Amino acid sequence: MTAPFADASHSVSPRAPLPPMYRPPHSGESAGEAISGASQRLRALAALSGSLTDALVPEEAANLVEQQALSALGATGAVVMTLGHFPPTAPTCDLPVATLEVVHAVGLAAEVKALLDQLPLEAPVPLAEVARVGEPLFLRSEHDLQRYPEWGAAMIRAGSCAAAIVPVWANGELRGVLGLSWAAPRSFDEDERAFVLMLGVMCAQAIMRAHLRAAELLAREAAERANASKTQFLATISHELRTPMNAVIGYTELLADEIAGPVSALQKDHLRRVRSSGKHLLGLIEELLGYARLEAGEETVRAQPIALAGLVEQSLELVRPLAEKKGLRIGAVVSEETVELHTDALKVRQILVNLLANAVKFTDAGDVTLTAHVEGRDSDARVCFEVTDLGRGIALADQEHIFDAFWQADPALTRTHGGTGLGLQVARRLATMLGGGLSLSRSAPGEGSTFAVTLPVRFPGA
Repeated sequence: MTAPFADASHSVSPRAPLPPMYRPPHSGESAGEAISGASQRLRALAALSGSLTDALVPEEAANLVEQQALSALGATGAVVMTLGHFPPTAPTCDLPVATLEVVHAVGLAAEVKALLDQLPLEAPVPLAEVARVGEPLFLRSEHDLQRYPEWGAAMIRAGSCAAAIVPVWANGELRGVLGLSWAAPRSFDEDERAFVLMLGVMCAQAIMRAHLRAAELLAREAAERANASKTQFLATISHELRTPMNAVIGYTELLADEIAGPVSALQKDHLRRVRSSGKHLLGLIEELLGYARLEAGEETVRAQPIALAGLVEQSLELVRPLAEKKGLRIGAVVSEETVELHTDALKVRQILVNLLANAVKFTDAGDVTLTAHVEGRDSDARVCFEVTDLGRGIALADQEHIFDAFWQADPALTRTHGGTGLGLQVARRLATMLGGGLSLSRSAPGEGSTFAVTLPVRFPGA
């Protein structure tokens, strides 16, 4: 059975309860001095605990622990090493070699530090021994240091006479070691041993938090790079598809107009179907391209004056053919026809067209209505649009997802109604860009839906 402390007298398991921070005074030391020393160490731990909650990299966390050890215990040198694995040194060995690597050191002589560079766990050095057995080691004098010939001799030449090495545990696993050195022999009473052990625990926790933060940062950066790559791909492929599709539609119209010669009625019908499918596909490409621009942050607001009534009529004209094809009635009610907006007309029109097209798509009979009115006055004036349909409606469980990119309530509907699942998401992002918002104000299965858009009459900063 292992003794409590690994030195000439005794050792303790690092998982045993730590002894109290107060100890009885030594011979020649007053009770007040003993209490003062314990109080100083408690204050040091409290200060260290507060400092280690900040966002630190491992080197900064190790440095804080070392500085507290030097200050509270009068140590002259400190080092924090973490456990790692490096490629095998022998060609015949396939397993990585477990080693200790210096994270940060204070007051460590160059000769000593050289001995610790990527220190194998089998090395005859006390820091490696503590990492192997997982128990603290306290070396009280030069005699104890000399139990490790090469390392001890280097330490003595550097002016050290005592050392303490404790394991650094985190989540039940050994993560590294904390080493301290002194220029004079030291007795290491229970209070000091407890303090050093506690420093090791706090060091481990801080370094683990730092590693987790670093891992989270790397993961976030990787996700951002992947998202940027996806956006660039969408923009590139959309552009490459749009160019030939425009050519297909153009040549189809030339054939239908008999520019190259007469065509039969049946051929004209086939060309009409080709042109209709081409325009539908071009619309899907435009949706993807618009989404890619938003994702890439390439969209900018170009505010200009435009009549509210004219903007509403332009939006209706773009969607009216779709509605008429399904036998739907589509119209608008504008309360203040003379109102002039100062905003990005193209983006407002895209918002309204997306909402109107979505309403037409999911309505089989009845009306689709766009209403517009102004609320407030002067700088607080806002224009409110509502698009109401009598379509299939949206189930309550699905309403929280309808603005998600590429989301479809029923994938089977995509095959019958088409679409990319981007219309509502793009519309909401454009509304936000224009200083407003888009929401679902009412919907119920079988009773239709109403989407509401609110935008400032004058774009902020325009």
